[in-house]
Amino acid sequence: MKYFLYWGCSLEGSGANYLVSLKPVLEALEIEFEEIEDWNCCGASLSYVGARDLAIKVLNARNLALAETQGSYDIVVPCSSCYIQMLKVSQEIQEDEGLKTQINECLAEGGRIYRGNLKVRHIMDVLYNDVGPDKIKATVVKPLNGLKIAGYVGCQSVRPYGEYDSVEKPKIQDRLLEALGAEPVPFPKKMRCCGSGLFMSEMDNCMRLVADILEDAISHGAKMISTVCPMCAMNLEVYQERINKAFGTEYDIPIVYLTQLMAVTFGMDLKKEAALDYNIIPPESILKTAVG
Repeated sequence: MKYFLYWGCSLEGSGANYLVSLKPVLEALEIEFEEIEDWNCCGASLSYVGARDLAIKVLNARNLALAETQGSYDIVVPCSSCYIQMLKVSQEIQEDEGLKTQINECLAEGGRIYRGNLKVRHIMDVLYNDVGPDKIKATVVKPLNGLKIAGYVGCQSVRPYGEYDSVEKPKIQDRLLEALGAEPVPFPKKMRCCGSGLFMSEMDNCMRLVADILEDAISHGAKMISTVCPMCAMNLEVYQERINKAFGTEYDIPIVYLTQLMAVTFGMDLKKEAALDYNIIPPESILKTAVG
């Protein structure tokens, strides 16, 4: 299995532990991946500050066009915001010839053209539907032995398209956690928005959103929370201390990427490959207890 891997800006910055753990996990599962050469930002953050819709579309179309010149593999996107942006543009180009012409007029200024031949997929789609829970389970050498984990989906990993999972009752992350030996805990707020990029301008409102998500996960027995979204990971982890001061709570629950859990259970080094030392709230003690 071979794919283009588009990891976007966040996985080279605040979500670096996602990328560090992702690469060895893909290799362990015999997945070949190729970086899109000269890729650019998908523009997700720019959309919050009023960037023109066409500009966002052209940014994503350029990435699609670059990939199309390199091969015919599906594009796999780990970041949920990048996934939504690129998938949206890909679908709109294929459905609207007028938009396709307009975008290609812009791309032509840089000597590019996009014909609309590539498929954009989320990393969980590939892990579940191409690799499969059985192969993942067979790769596990240090199962999590029933560790209760809240698989936080957030609002962009499956919405609004629902191409690979239910938009109302997503199950794939929970099934992948089960393959790692964990016990995924059900909690009603698993799809609630964490505030995303609005945290800086709407701090008070967003802190309440995150506090509600944390409280819901903990009250249902979760010892840690897993996610596949860099923005969700940052908001749920970074602001716990500030939330505690604001609301008189005592949250101290680790937030980990699904790929970090996979690296741990695959028997990989906790720092070099699982990148647990990148986390602000250390998850090592809980994980070491779980895997024995």
